[in-house]
Amino acid sequence: MAKANQRADQKAKAAQDAGQHNMTDYEQARHDFKWEVAEDYNFAIDTIGHWAEEPEKLAMLWVGQDGAVERYTFAHFDEESSRAAHAFEKLGVRKGDRVLLMLPRVVEWWGTMLGLMKLGAIGIPCTTLLTPKDIAYRAEVAEAIGFVSDASGIEKLAQVRDACPTLKVVVSVGEPGDACPEGCVGYHPAVDVASLTWYDRRTKASDPCLIYFTSGTVGYPKMVVHTHASYPVGHTAVTGRYWLDLHPDDLAWNLSEMGWAKAAWSNFFGPWGNGAAIFVQDARGKFDSKATLALLEQHPISVFCAPPTAYRVMVQEDLKSHHFALRHCVGAE
Repeated sequence: MAKANQRADQKAKAAQDAGQHNMTDYEQARHDFKWEVAEDYNFAIDTIGHWAEEPEKLAMLWVGQDGAVERYTFAHFDEESSRAAHAFEKLGVRKGDRVLLMLPRVVEWWGTMLGLMKLGAIGIPCTTLLTPKDIAYRAEVAEAIGFVSDASGIEKLAQVRDACPTLKVVVSVGEPGDACPEGCVGYHPAVDVASLTWYDRRTKASDPCLIYFTSGTVGYPKMVVHTHASYPVGHTAVTGRYWLDLHPDDLAWNLSEMGWAKAAWSNFFGPWGNGAAIFVQDARGKFDSKATLALLEQHPISVFCAPPTAYRVMVQEDLKSHHFALRHCVGAE
């Protein structure tokens, strides 16, 4: 898989240097396209590890609720995910175990998801809009043994804790030094002291990697299982390279909240599979078009993905007064 990553990197860089899109001829791209997946592929080990070989390569530009900006490299996430994998293993999480992950746009979401992937455990991203009843339902149906969330999510879980008998590990994500709720393990106390390196363990490309629940438009939400190949490779090769048109030097911003599958497409596998950095704003609450336009102007964001409703609001603003680095914009619900 490393060779496939390198070839994709070289093609994307050549296209970028030539000022070209990744797809200029659909029929030719369709003719030349091949799936390249090793039998023992693991996105966290193979792809993130590949980009981490460049120690200073930017993976994320993160803006907190207070406006503070932090930079994180692929090397950081490679080490953070190894720490997380060791920490979860020490807490009793094993390969194949299912873990609910309900967090806002905080850096620990990515560290946790990558750590679970290295461990071979199955992450289940959940929107922060879930009610206590929703959490209990997902925990029961998935037979989840773990739950990772912030103080708000832990408070919701406490209301239905007795209805979640399979949950053995509850991890609370807060700032380093924060008090941990009773019955929980603090993310930073467990992860920050763990080893920076991971074992030479492999997962098969066909092994289950993550689970998403459907929206439940008809009947109760249903589980959909994705393997280590289906989402990571599919969204690297198609979503990231062709739809988002990402190159290794791009900075991409997708407005999706982390509980939706759209976040996996454009906040995780699509950009990072192609070596592009992601821009993340830890925004909570109602969409703010003025703040969004200001951030687009302040930072070198070259690729932007937003739902049509956001674009409809943004175009009502005085766009002529702004100057952007954007070269490619897409929309999706």
